Amino acid sequence: MFGIDWLDGPIAIAVGVLFLAFYLLPSLIAYNRDAPHRFLVLLINLFFGASVLGWLIALYLATRKAESPRPQPAAAPR
Repeated sequence: MFGIDWLDGPIAIAVGVLFLAFYLLPSLIAYNRDAPHRFLVLLINLFFGASVLGWLIALYLATRKAESPRPQPAAAPR
């Protein structure tokens, strides 16, 4: 069909798997890094990843540093 015979069979499957891995890259990074908002990254990636902006937002959320807990102020002596 359309004169592109190399897209038939195993090569088509390999190209599809590579495309899917690249599309889900922000989610894979978030889950690998155990990011605190990894489910949010997955949702943004799935629903808005087709737009470049949504994919970039998901990638940013997946790669940003986790917020470090703020130290509690020492209690004043009584």
